[in-house]
Amino acid sequence: MEKYEIIYNDILNDLEQKHTADIGLFTKAYNLAKELHKNQKRKGGDPYIIHPLEVTAILAKLDFGINVLCAGLLHDTVEDCGYTIKQMREDFNQSIAQIVDAVTAIELDFDKYSELDFPKFIEEAQTYKKLMSIGKENLFAFYIKFADRLNNLKTIECFPKYKQLAKVKETEKWLMPFIYILKTTWFYKNISNMCFKIINQDDMLSYAKIYDKYFTYNKHNFDELKDNLTYALTRYLKKTKQSNDLHKISIKPCTELETYNIIKEVMDVKNIKDIKQSYLNKFPITKLYITFNNSSTQRELNDLLFKFLTTEKNALGIKITGYDIDTFCNQNYLVISDKYRNKYQLYIFNLKDYLTYRNGALDGVDLSFVDDVTDEVSKAYITVKTRSDQPIILPEGSTILDFAFKIHKDFGFGVKYAYLNDSPSKSPIYTRLSDGDKINLVLDKDDSGNVKNIAQIRWIMYAKTESAQKKLVRYFESI
Repeated sequence: MEKYEIIYNDILNDLEQKHTADIGLFTKAYNLAKELHKNQKRKGGDPYIIHPLEVTAILAKLDFGINVLCAGLLHDTVEDCGYTIKQMREDFNQSIAQIVDAVTAIELDFDKYSELDFPKFIEEAQTYKKLMSIGKENLFAFYIKFADRLNNLKTIECFPKYKQLAKVKETEKWLMPFIYILKTTWFYKNISNMCFKIINQDDMLSYAKIYDKYFTYNKHNFDELKDNLTYALTRYLKKTKQSNDLHKISIKPCTELETYNIIKEVMDVKNIKDIKQSYLNKFPITKLYITFNNSSTQRELNDLLFKFLTTEKNALGIKITGYDIDTFCNQNYLVISDKYRNKYQLYIFNLKDYLTYRNGALDGVDLSFVDDVTDEVSKAYITVKTRSDQPIILPEGSTILDFAFKIHKDFGFGVKYAYLNDSPSKSPIYTRLSDGDKINLVLDKDDSGNVKNIAQIRWIMYAKTESAQKKLVRYFESI
């Protein structure tokens, strides 16, 4: 059996097990994509159909619906095969055609470009403007692009290094801000990790050996903890006469990038080559998820978790050693250690909130970023980063104050100054930012830890983006 047939059958079996509706539409899309791509190959020599299937497998893993999966299968057919959006609309439906239209407009197939032509591939502002425009109407277009880019990054080794780095730069400048806005943790962690591995590929071998050794060695310990937790929690729920709505307990390693950043925060490391095997046991570099099939609030679940762990910790060999927050999605977690002294980030969710945490918010998303970039598309942009390396895109000339308002309205009104690029010197809020700057904001807070509003009317002159200026003007008009 061909590799692409195995991938297709795996997806199909998964859909059947989930009793997914309209599987016939998925089969129809696969047969069409296979026929249209039948004479094409990827740069590495594989049949081209493997790429859209692997993109679709990512989306299926994340439980997206049939329309999105069909769009994943068909996402390159218009660009590469002469199939039209009009035909797709007639053969399938408007939603699938709209999603593919967005991706077609921006995704040129870099397999077919020569080295001399490659710079023309990165016409970033105009091509991404199309994605922004259609993506506002159908957010699933972004997810096709995320899955497509992740698969391209995973198969990029056949290209020269300069092409790989150009693709990473494009990804960080344009796609990562969209991922940040949608708060899709899974794509953020995996795409940023692939970029990290490509950038550091020359030094990655020794670090990868240490990383792989830790998680391979501890697999049995992880499985033991998972089984013991499942048994103990089920028993506890029964004993306390609570409904047993436990959905799943899963244990997953932090990515290489996450692991490096966690260690770097505490240890004196400036490069991945400085990571030592002994460091990995000291930090919570493994994620442990507990999900429930109910509508309990986060507070109710946290109370349940704490009572359970304090009651059962001796039997499980678990110790609660701390408490922290995932700043990307603003999600709290406990830090625990097992009897082998491995440390974990322990999250608890109801299933609906877990899917939002993993896939992002598809309802009520603030798309002001899209409007800002679309309006400014003829101008120059910079991409800066938060202290946790999350990319933020701003018009050229933006200041620290603009950045603070972009992160959160309260931060804009409460920022005192910032540290740029890990410098110990304080930079005032009117400091203009440069492409690539890393910004660590310092906020004025009250005794309860809440951000204080310290805005002054002259700040209107410090803000260069229209959105920040409007927020300040509205505030001073109201007082």
